[in-house]
Amino acid sequence: MINKMFMVVMITILANLPMKSASALGPNGHRIVAKIAEDNLDPDVKKVLMEITNGDPLAKLANWPDTIRSDKHWDHAKPWHYISVDDDESFTGLSRSESGDVLKALSDFEKQLRDNTISKEEKWQALAFYIHFVGDIHQPLHVGRRDDRGGNDIKVTWFGKSKNLHAVWDSAIIENQKLSYTEYANFLNNYSADTIKLWQSAKYLDWAKDSKAIRANVYNFPEDKELSYQYVFKNTPLLNQQMSKAGVRLAGMLNKIFKV
Repeated sequence: MINKMFMVVMITILANLPMKSASALGPNGHRIVAKIAEDNLDPDVKKVLMEITNGDPLAKLANWPDTIRSDKHWDHAKPWHYISVDDDESFTGLSRSESGDVLKALSDFEKQLRDNTISKEEKWQALAFYIHFVGDIHQPLHVGRRDDRGGNDIKVTWFGKSKNLHAVWDSAIIENQKLSYTEYANFLNNYSADTIKLWQSAKYLDWAKDSKAIRANVYNFPEDKELSYQYVFKNTPLLNQQMSKAGVRLAGMLNKIFKV
């Protein structure tokens, strides 16, 4: 069994590995969150969820809400992946999109997951959306500034290649670490009972506030916007913590929703 010291060493190594440009939290980020969640489910709850997924791991559902974004029939779901809040705004009295946002989506899909009258297909889709949006709300730029569209309009140089800041945090910090999503999740999945209790006591709004509170770290880069080893070293532990929180909180919510 891997001991705690080895886990700490490996996470430190992750923070210092050279990063390469990666395509557009991204596919592996969502899978990592889902894997952490699945590993922290109550056995009875996992059994219920596996009936919904036909035995597929939660990680297999985690990216479905992104894969359907090219389907015009799902255009209405695009605003559900984020919420816009500027630095000088609070969530109290915040002007929110009439088309919905990630906070509303989480609440809506929780209701669907608790609804035993909907079809199995609807339950599967609700579960996929819910897993995905728990990951999204923990990525700081999905709780983003309006003026740069959550970092999408911030062009940076990432290890010599052009990229936008949002994509860096969605995928580039995670990808090309020479680890599968299961290995990455296993290295992160090492939390004390007190930490799990603390993280799972937070509500959806607290999750959004967490992301907004650490967002300044995302924008702490050189004037030339050349991001490389130092940026990775400073921010990988932060992103690791956000994915950890997302996975543990997802497990906590699913355990409550599907409690047998």
